[in-house]
Amino acid sequence: MERYDVVIAGAGVAGASLAYFLSGTDLKVLLVDMRPFSRAGDKPCGDALGKHHFDELGVEYPKGEELTGVVKGVDVYSPSEKTRYRVMGEGFQIDRVKFTQRFIKAAADRGVEYWERSYALEPILGENRVEGLKVRRGGKVEEVRAALVVDATGYPRVIANKLPDEWPITDRLKPEDAIVAYREVRRLKEPVEEPEFLRIFISKAKAPGGYWWFFPYSLREGLVNVGLGVQHGVGNPRPKDLLYKYVLTRKEFEGSTIVEAGGAAAPTRRPVNTLVWNGVAVVGDAAYAVNPIHGGGKGSAMITSWCLAKALKTASRGDVFTAEDLWSANLCFLQHYGIKQASLDFFRIFLQQLSDDDLEYGMSRKIIRETDLNTVSMKGDLELSVVDKAMRLLAGIGRPSFLLRLRAVAKFMNRAKDLYSKYPETPEGIHEWVKEVAKLYSEFRAKVLK
Repeated sequence: MERYDVVIAGAGVAGASLAYFLSGTDLKVLLVDMRPFSRAGDKPCGDALGKHHFDELGVEYPKGEELTGVVKGVDVYSPSEKTRYRVMGEGFQIDRVKFTQRFIKAAADRGVEYWERSYALEPILGENRVEGLKVRRGGKVEEVRAALVVDATGYPRVIANKLPDEWPITDRLKPEDAIVAYREVRRLKEPVEEPEFLRIFISKAKAPGGYWWFFPYSLREGLVNVGLGVQHGVGNPRPKDLLYKYVLTRKEFEGSTIVEAGGAAAPTRRPVNTLVWNGVAVVGDAAYAVNPIHGGGKGSAMITSWCLAKALKTASRGDVFTAEDLWSANLCFLQHYGIKQASLDFFRIFLQQLSDDDLEYGMSRKIIRETDLNTVSMKGDLELSVVDKAMRLLAGIGRPSFLLRLRAVAKFMNRAKDLYSKYPETPEGIHEWVKEVAKLYSEFRAKVLK
């Protein structure tokens, strides 16, 4: 039986980038994926990626067939669409398959073994550790032994969801902490004005607990990515039905034709309790590494993989990579993304409780300005001074209960950042720390969502 140092299940952006970051080392790595290479990374999404992720990780910008558009910023519209926030920020629209294939090709060229059309079935469990992975390949089931098995299977968490409940990496997702989305790539009859700007439309009536989007491909004239996401697990209508009812009936879509279509689910909460445990790790959507506000996950997926690769390169080699061996991956991810993500989760829960009237009021009064919104999105910071200033300006004409709740949310966001900044330095402290996280959410729901 062949043995590997690392087996990666799933060759989406998370798994493929991890294989790339580990390639060229003395680690023996296997990448397995259920899809054929021609469809690698083909998960329906908005296809947008911030430029800062590439700069931070030292990854080459998309070019050629990988690049479908250049982004200058995002316009966020209120429910009535009378108020628009323009948030500047450079990014790219990508061909997600070509982009993922780039990582796989580069990894394979530098020694990573790649199995396409191979299904990760379940982990092979030992005593308080994972020892390998069962894979269906070519009509038969093989047992692949490894010092580390990485779950990069995305939302289904094929491996992590079959681990014991008492392992902190299991950390099961509640249905309401996810979003379900449907999107189509359409060819429009008329050109799009300012195609370098993505559009996000917030409306609880049209997209409850989520939003609908209009993302032009500026380098593919006439093509747009249009979709709609709703909060999962609370009885919302199907996103496809809402998209066809409220969005595709708009004038700009008259005479448009479908190029491709599909739907997917994604987590939209705080990060997983730990990326690593004994013989097992999670990256990307399987690690819940998704922005809770806008649902983007490709950039943060690459960060999880980059941090795990850094930990693996410096870990002691043995028959198993333990949680202690790889714990630095957690500290790395929290520093680069996870602390912000945890803070944004509280803002996400608050926003999902608001009515369209509240959202319209908050945006039309510019309680949070464009510059403040950019700070919230990039750093997870909602400064109390911003809310206090709004309360003073709107005294007597505003909605005091709304403003007071917003002030409370800002405080909890700061407390979340503080708690995640005090993440345990070793695995021994994780269980007590998880209890503190649960207490903070319980207090938040009692004081802000009552």
